[in-house]
Amino acid sequence: MKKTRLRYVKIACAATLSVSMITATSPALIVSAETKSKEETLYIDDKIDLNSEEDVSVIVELKEVPEQVALVEAEAEGEKLTEKEAKNHIEVSQEAFIDALDEVVETKSEYEVERTYSKIFNGAALTLPANKVEKLLDYEGIKAIYKNDKVELVRPLNQKTSTETVTKETTGSTPRLGVAEMHTEGFTGKGIKVGVIDTGIDYNHPDLKSAYKGGYDFVDDDDDPMETTYDDWLEVRDPDDPDEFFEEYYTAHGTHVAGIIAGQAENNVDHAVLGVAPDVDLYAYRVLGPGGWGETADIIAAIEQSVLDEMDIINLSLGSPENTPLTPESIAVNNAVLSGVTVVVAAGNDALYALYDEDHSLYTVGEPATASLPIAVGASSMPLDILQFESTYTSENEMLTGQVRLDPTFDEDVDGESLSGQEFELVNIAGSDLDHIDLEGKAVVISAKELFRDEEGRLLRAGEDGAAAVFIYNDFVGLELDSSSFWNFYGTGLDIPTFYLSDEQGSDIAALAEKEVSVKLGASEWIATGDLIASFSSRGPVNQTGAIKPEIVAPGEEIFSTVPDFMLGPEHIGNYDEAYDHYSGTSMAAPYVAGVAALMLQADHDLTPGEVKTRVMNTARPLAKEYNVFEVGAGLIDPRSAVTADVTIQTTVEGVHVQDHILTNVPDQTGALSYGLLSTHDGNIRERNSVRLQNRSSEAKTFLVDVQFQDINGTLPAAESGVVLQTNKKVTIPAGKAVTNNVFLISPKTAKSGVYGGYMTYTNEKDKNEVYRIPFGACITAEMVAPFPIGIEIKDSLAS
Repeated sequence: MKKTRLRYVKIACAATLSVSMITATSPALIVSAETKSKEETLYIDDKIDLNSEEDVSVIVELKEVPEQVALVEAEAEGEKLTEKEAKNHIEVSQEAFIDALDEVVETKSEYEVERTYSKIFNGAALTLPANKVEKLLDYEGIKAIYKNDKVELVRPLNQKTSTETVTKETTGSTPRLGVAEMHTEGFTGKGIKVGVIDTGIDYNHPDLKSAYKGGYDFVDDDDDPMETTYDDWLEVRDPDDPDEFFEEYYTAHGTHVAGIIAGQAENNVDHAVLGVAPDVDLYAYRVLGPGGWGETADIIAAIEQSVLDEMDIINLSLGSPENTPLTPESIAVNNAVLSGVTVVVAAGNDALYALYDEDHSLYTVGEPATASLPIAVGASSMPLDILQFESTYTSENEMLTGQVRLDPTFDEDVDGESLSGQEFELVNIAGSDLDHIDLEGKAVVISAKELFRDEEGRLLRAGEDGAAAVFIYNDFVGLELDSSSFWNFYGTGLDIPTFYLSDEQGSDIAALAEKEVSVKLGASEWIATGDLIASFSSRGPVNQTGAIKPEIVAPGEEIFSTVPDFMLGPEHIGNYDEAYDHYSGTSMAAPYVAGVAALMLQADHDLTPGEVKTRVMNTARPLAKEYNVFEVGAGLIDPRSAVTADVTIQTTVEGVHVQDHILTNVPDQTGALSYGLLSTHDGNIRERNSVRLQNRSSEAKTFLVDVQFQDINGTLPAAESGVVLQTNKKVTIPAGKAVTNNVFLISPKTAKSGVYGGYMTYTNEKDKNEVYRIPFGACITAEMVAPFPIGIEIKDSLAS
């Protein structure tokens, strides 16, 4: 099977791309494409001020291959290497590094080694004067030095206040996508070990207590991975500031994530939480402390410990918005996968910020979800019924009609249908001086973008001034009005009805409202929505490689799960009756996928991480609306099909990794065809990849193959440029066998530069319900593209 080698662009791909594919904003791909020597040069993170006398915390990566990776490599190559030998190699390299450090820093009191790593990352975290760092260049055993960056959880976008009554409503984890029925059939994750690398866990919660088996706290360096608690805040609070906001100090994120995976519904309340895989053995690794902040050094240590503790799956709902495939965390998660651990990572919540400035939200996925081997997860919306009204807008000489939708978070005690027939004078408050406008009893209109950057609190001010209703129109391209994240983000917090309408309709109405205009609500009807991409969900492709990330999306809006008792206030400590909350974010989607992975491994513990990723992707279902492959990967996870499917369609692309002291490719077994970066500079493109189709059933199967490109949300129309994807139109796979088909991406030299993508769909000729989808994508540019510089010297400046 020929592997597609990912490439990097030395010159920006095209003006049509929102971010140059080679731009990196964190420890980056540092390469030179023109060299006659493979001698390496140390990479030093440019965030380190090498002239400062202040202490700096750094992570030093050594050249010797980590223990676990060395063992896996030796086995794959048929070589003999014992655990003792692998460990000895690491110990020798680290002892030599300490000797070199003693020579660089005159006295041992000038530096402190805080952590050492050996299993999935070979190196150490230490503090030393910044102006001593460069002297480490003289030691040949060092590969790279990174700044020990601050990292935070992928923050939920909506958390209810402690004064709200907790109700399960129709949201949650297991009621969706058939998981509850799978539990009755015995798929519960029993025997599978899952590690949650996060803010810790409130292991006293009745829904988690029996599932919790142990862990470690890398923030406080002890074996008690409890969340940052209210009592912790009491120890550090300012006694002279009684109004200090304690809820910004203590944490609940890891407990919420844990409930989605492993909640056992043991609490004696009607709204107890049952997780996706309630019988897993749950472990907690606390790396994010007060306020949800932590350090890269602790995250690497936790990943390493989880491998040492023989986790089957680890979940990381954390990271940074930096879109680059090579950071210390990315190296660590890649090595964890190479060690046999299925790693699931949240894609990030930054798409909405991109939409404010761009007409699409591509290139917003953050690290370590950008790493080649883990499963990166985006978020989808939950089913929701919305009340829609016919509406009429009348001024002196004009009349407009349309539809508006009522904010579903509006006061539950008010009958929304009773609003039919109400009429308001409508005022456009965009850029207005509210001190000179009478809003009493009137409705106000404003755009979503204006509200997004509103620092004056216009809506709250309008409510205080007696406004009777709010109309918000959606001028974000790609933001779904049907997505509950829209309402959660823009909810006014006012006790007055809030309505939402489209950009085209809203801008016309806003213009009309510059004059005297009234709005009347007409007949209403309930509209069913759901299974849409969450507006906040970060999207690919990955800078420098063009890889498709996220690979999958899962429910991530308004997810109901466990939180610590103290989140409801100190008076609730010890009482878990209402220790639950609804959060939204890719942080909530990732543990859903981790839970499904546990069900898959229970059914077949021999599945490799690559097989888990491939099957999750192959069996994904389309969302309710069309999105491009860089937004949603393969689509919405289908738990039952992921567990029971007997056909796998897998490709192997060469992801980017740093290993054995050189920049290298690493085989990424996946369910996507990422052709990476392709150039028409030297003529037409004919790039070959291949898919391996395996049939584990007892009968032969024949599939019809359909290829469809997309022209949506940033991907370009392929037909206009003559870009095509060629493969077999029909394929038969014998029972218990596998076949391989080539897949060619072909482009003329005249193709427009930009991002192309779509899906190959395989449909069983005899059973139209058996369908598998393979996303494919490529970035085509007329500029010169150099092969990704594998194995050449590493320099301390960005490729440009």
